[in-house]
Amino acid sequence: MKNTPRARVAALPFALAAAFPCLLSGASSAWAQAADNNAGNTPTLAPVTVTEERGVATPLVKPSTAGSRLELTPFETPASIAIVPGELIRELGTSSVIDAKTLAPGLSSANSPGNGGNLLNARGFTGTNSVKQLYNGLELNNAGGVMSFPFDPWNVERIEALYGPASVLYGAGAIGGAVNVVAKRPDPKKASHEIGFGIGSNKARHEAISSTGPLGGGLSYRVDLSHRSSDNWVERSKSDTLAASASLRFDVSPELNFVLAADHGRQKPMHYLGTPVFNGAPVPGTEKINYNITDSDLFFQDKWLTLDTEWKPSDHITVHNTLYNMEHNRRYRDVTVFTYQPATSAVRRSSYRDISHSKQTQRGVNTWATFQGDLAGMKNQFLAGLQVERSFYDRFDNNRGGATVVDALNPVPGTYTQGWLGESIPMYYLTLNKVGVFAENRLTVNERWSVVAGLRSDNYRTEREDRQAGRTTNGKVSGTSGSLGVVFNPVQELALYGQIATAQDPVTSLASIGANQQGFGLSKGQQVEVGLKQTLWGGRLDWTLAAYHLRKKDLLTANLANPTVQEQVGQQSSRGIEASVTTRLGSWRLEANGTVLDAKFDDFKAQVGGATRQLAGNVPMTVPKRAANIIAFWDFAPQWTARTSLQYVGQRFVNNTNTASLPAYTVANAGVNWRATRGLTLDLRVDNLFDKTYATQGSDVQWILGRPRTVWLSGSYAF
Repeated sequence: MKNTPRARVAALPFALAAAFPCLLSGASSAWAQAADNNAGNTPTLAPVTVTEERGVATPLVKPSTAGSRLELTPFETPASIAIVPGELIRELGTSSVIDAKTLAPGLSSANSPGNGGNLLNARGFTGTNSVKQLYNGLELNNAGGVMSFPFDPWNVERIEALYGPASVLYGAGAIGGAVNVVAKRPDPKKASHEIGFGIGSNKARHEAISSTGPLGGGLSYRVDLSHRSSDNWVERSKSDTLAASASLRFDVSPELNFVLAADHGRQKPMHYLGTPVFNGAPVPGTEKINYNITDSDLFFQDKWLTLDTEWKPSDHITVHNTLYNMEHNRRYRDVTVFTYQPATSAVRRSSYRDISHSKQTQRGVNTWATFQGDLAGMKNQFLAGLQVERSFYDRFDNNRGGATVVDALNPVPGTYTQGWLGESIPMYYLTLNKVGVFAENRLTVNERWSVVAGLRSDNYRTEREDRQAGRTTNGKVSGTSGSLGVVFNPVQELALYGQIATAQDPVTSLASIGANQQGFGLSKGQQVEVGLKQTLWGGRLDWTLAAYHLRKKDLLTANLANPTVQEQVGQQSSRGIEASVTTRLGSWRLEANGTVLDAKFDDFKAQVGGATRQLAGNVPMTVPKRAANIIAFWDFAPQWTARTSLQYVGQRFVNNTNTASLPAYTVANAGVNWRATRGLTLDLRVDNLFDKTYATQGSDVQWILGRPRTVWLSGSYAF
């Protein structure tokens, strides 16, 4: 291959893959140097026109809802924002929303069946109480710490991530960030339809259909339906999911429209809760054995109904309103802990769980108005809003217990009642009321300077009826969050920014809080961030770099004198760098991102083994200090595209004492896509190309292993 610019770009993905360990430490300086080298040759960027050419990098200059409700672009927002387009998700053949989310910089998965298979790490913080997850801007209150919807990427328009404190937008529970899945909605101008199909290893299947278009009289519609099933790689672990969405848009006039949407999800995930480990590795021969009981049950059902209204009474005023009602049902019946006993080559199964009824209903209204005008001769955008919400949670649960011992290599699964007679009983009923008021403002000082500020105040009230003790308890917490940021454009295609933001996290999910925790206040967080964003070559190259320091106070821990009593003390922090680059040159496209962070407890005294121990300097559970993605596409012939992707996740500790960990891993995927005829596309992909054994989640006694090598043949027909 000649040493031409195109040849050098073509070799870049493979060079990055070969030098992968150096990528994380040198990514920011290398990308910054590359930008400096090209700055002198970069023409001034004219007002951006989004073209239809495949792969042109434009997310930085498209309006986004991730960092603001003012419909700012990431380029105009003084915060770190990542957007994962739905087109990229489907090009890669990504089959789950959680995997799609981890394509964004710095997001890693900590999912397991117990938490709904949808748990994220961001900027050193983990879980539903620190990394808020939303669907079309609405949050599930996560009773029981479970976030299960959405799970299927078939109807995803894009995924947006806001890094660092997001409470100013969404309320308590977003110190680490917020991730919003934006669904496709009706196209009022053009009719289009698509059919998807696929088969894969372990009898995997996928069938899907989409249809959208105008109906006349100002009406338009969209319908999406996706079904997936598989026998999976672990015995007795069949899975089956169904995702359905329907929406109807009514354009009354150019100034007023309504969108009525209904979403339904039904999941029966694989009943696999882990593989026993010994001496820091899976016990040989147990990787594909299912130690769960034969009558295990795992089920999630989600229903969302929303009515969105957009009204523009004038050129300078826009009013948004969303009415919503959500219902969630969950069912668990299994045994959850597997401990290997080397002396007898046996596995001890313990902690039998039976949650026969776990129903949550959530309804509310979220409304805001945007005003555009002038302030002292400067362009100004102002937004004010109100959110009122109420949720109910009804839980039937059991007292965990029971134990059985089975042979490690030839287990007899047995049934639930053979190990434990404690089945679920009515536990409690909880009502959560939330009122939030918020405001945002963007002042454009001149062509180079702008200031963006936000403020939000939330009040939460809980009423908990303990059905076993026969008593009712009440709680009340409130918090105020703010952000202030500045964007400087030294040239039109470059943005430098700085921001200070605050946020609050609850000590546990407010929708399912315990009576002994209702008196705790919200944990407070604060972040300082600086960064830059640049788009070059008419939108063919985007790159970003962000550095931050984030800290959270008032962690929940056991009282040192009386471990049965909990209190809020200590501090946790993280500082780090995130970077991303997206480019297309000729027949090659490259997407790469990475994060390096230092997450730790600054002050955290805890009861460990009956003694007091200071955990300052330790890394919080499940948090990887390094993570990266590299994706390369090569259009090697007309209608043909080859691709490869690498995902790296660093070491993660499974306890706060840092005595056990999950090893770092790199997973490679590959595929080839053929656009056979107009509208017809066929795709062959291999996930986990080198059949890597790795753990996605776990404890010191068992790991949940990732999917081994799998092969998929899929296709779609659009017309």
